[in-house]
Amino acid sequence: DSYKEISCVEYQRIRKSGAQHILLDVRVPRQYEMCSLDGSINIPFEHLVDDENLDKIEASSNGKLPIYCLCRRGIFSVAATKRMDEVIAEGRRKGIHSVYNIKGGLTAWAKEVDGSFPQY
Repeated sequence: DSYKEISCVEYQRIRKSGAQHILLDVRVPRQYEMCSLDGSINIPFEHLVDDENLDKIEASSNGKLPIYCLCRRGIFSVAATKRMDEVIAEGRRKGIHSVYNIKGGLTAWAKEVDGSFPQY
């Protein structure tokens, strides 16, 4: 069960560097609407691998951009990272190539990166 992950601090470096990427927030819309990181795309975990959502991710990634998965505490984002890895392994989505979990989710983000980020 191997998957790639980075810390919130490492992810903040990526954001600050301006490196293009996709931030995929896999929480339910109600949670996403309460608070989210700028530039994120909300696709709830339960709908992650619906064809229309994979189309959206693939179009955004354009076969080049890495994808970072995020949720509240880093549990659903691990599941999302693994599920996306399965999609890649199946070989049916050439536009999706590298997926990372952001460890600890938004809870860790608030503790380690941005103390003003709302928690719920």
